Order: sequence, then structure tokens, then C-alpha cells
Amino acid sequence: MGRRKIEIKAIKDDRNRSVTFLKRKGGLFKKAHELSVLCSVDVAVIIFGHNKKLYEFSSGDINETIGRYQYVCTFPSAVD
Repeated sequence: MGRRKIEIKAIKDDRNRSVTFLKRKGGLFKKAHELSVLCSVDVAVIIFGHNKKLYEFSSGDINETIGRYQYVCTFPSAVD
């Protein structure tokens, strides 16, 4: 027996939206960590919540990872 498909739409109730956000944020960070460990890759996740609060996860130094990302965006030919 499979899961039923849920409709993706904005959650109107503030409390439910906040609870859902916190649960899903935790799940997203857990999956990012698993990806990092299983595949030996650097992962960085940045979330700005509806309250303008910053949430971040990084498998290493987030500043280094973001710096590498910015470098690749500036010099795309540098990626091999």
C-alpha cells in the first residue's frame, strides 16, 4: 500500500506552517548530511525563514564552500 498524493499548497495557519517548516528543515539538513557522508562531497544548505531568520547547514566550512561556488559562477571555465 503506497502513500496517497498530497496537494502542494501554502499553509495558511501560522502555527502549522511553523511546525511544518521546522520538521522539514530538520529532514532536509539530515538528507544533506547523508549525501555528504555517502558521496564524500561538500554540501551547504542556506534557508531564510519567513521571519527573516537564517538557517544553515554545511558539511565543512560554509564560507569556503560558498567561496568555491562564487568562484565557479564567476569563472565557469574553471570547472573541469
